[in-house]
Order: sequence, then C-alpha cells, then structure tokens
Amino acid sequence: MHTAPALSSRPIGDADSYFIRNGYLSRDTVEYFADETDDVTVWQPDVYPYAAARAEELGRDVLIDIGCGRAGKLATLAAARPEWTYVGVDFGENLRWCRENHAFGRWVEADLESTRVLPMAPALIRRSVVVCSDVVEHLLNPGPLLALIRGLLAEGSAAAVLSTPAREYRSGYDAPGPPRNPSHVREWASDEFQALVRAAGFEIHYAGLTRSDDVSHGLSTQLVLVGLGRDNG
Repeated sequence: MHTAPALSSRPIGDADSYFIRNGYLSRDTVEYFADETDDVTVWQPDVYPYAAARAEELGRDVLIDIGCGRAGKLATLAAARPEWTYVGVDFGENLRWCRENHAFGRWVEADLESTRVLPMAPALIRRSVVVCSDVVEHLLNPGPLLALIRGLLAEGSAAAVLSTPAREYRSGYDAPGPPRNPSHVREWASDEFQALVRAAGFEIHYAGLTRSDDVSHGLSTQLVLVGLGRDNG
C-alpha cells in the first residue's frame, strides 16, 4: 500500500455535492451493476487481503462484505480461512447468484440506498470487520450505505475497509464527469472522499492507494481504513 501524495489546495464541494468539487457532473440515473467478470482480471486484488490482515490484528474472525457482488474475492478468503464466518450483503441477481453457487457464507439481502440496519446478531457483529470495496461510486445517494457501515461500527464491528476509484489518478482531478465507467455515478478525488467519510461520522486510521487490478498494477484505487468517530462512540 502507498500513501497518496498531498493534493494541491483546491476548494472541494459541500455536503450537497457529496464533497466533490464544484462543477463536477454526476449521473442522475445508473443501471444495476451485475458482477460478471472475465475470470482473467482481478479488480482491487489487495483490498480483501488487507481487510483480512486487519481482522487478524484486531482478533476478529467475521468479515461482513457490503456490496459483495458475486463474492469471488470473499470466496478466495474463505478457502484460505475456512474457520472464519463470511457475510455477503447485496441484492438482486448478484445475491441470488451467491446463494446458488457458494457453499460457504451467509447471504443478506439489502438495498444499499435505503437499508440502515442488517438482520444480524449483535454477537456476530462484535466479531467482525467490514469491507466495502468499490461500491460507493455506484450509488446515487451514498448516505444510507455510510450510515449502515457506521451503525455496524457502533454495534461493535472493529473497523471498516473502504475502497473507491481515485479520480485524480483515473481521469484527472479536474475531469468534468460523469465517470467513463457507465455504472459509476461519480468518482471522488482522495481529498474529497476523505471529507465525505469524516462528515459521515468516521475517523480515518489509514488512507492511501492500492492496485485497481492485477494486470496493469496501477495504483489508482483509494484504500481507507476507518473506525467510529469520537463524537459517534
């Protein structure tokens, strides 16, 4: 993992723009993201190993994957650590696929733009670390997702690992938007995303860059480790 260089002092947006700079154009509609891969490229290959390492350090043995898609990377972790418990959270075709094709895991249905609480036992949450890898950029309103994660931390989850594209490394800080990926509503620069995370009630323990894929090895994905902010504890 590498720490992102400091960005020049440019004004970021406000809460109404999800802290993205003034003038950036987000999408106002987006299609459901079906997690169909080419079985060649692994996207964000280091995020789940990073989350697992943090869980080990913190003495936790449950991973809650928010926006798990088809849970391919979660399956890789489950093969390496079969004694752990894995919870995948998604909805629609992605979740149906997981239930029909994975012999491991607990699969929880939730609309990430409206669900605020998951039907999970508090004892299980207290053994967990949350991972939410490249999900937030797919949502028209990321507020409920962040509130859901904050609620899990408030119930005793040890930490949350978040990742999302780093716009300054993908298309340039001043890119007008919307993102080139048609399933992305918006993409944050690193300073903007950190402002969003702090405003949502989190304390940032680490923020840096990680590989976006295992082919180009380009460091263009933000990796942020958060806990509950002091005012929310």
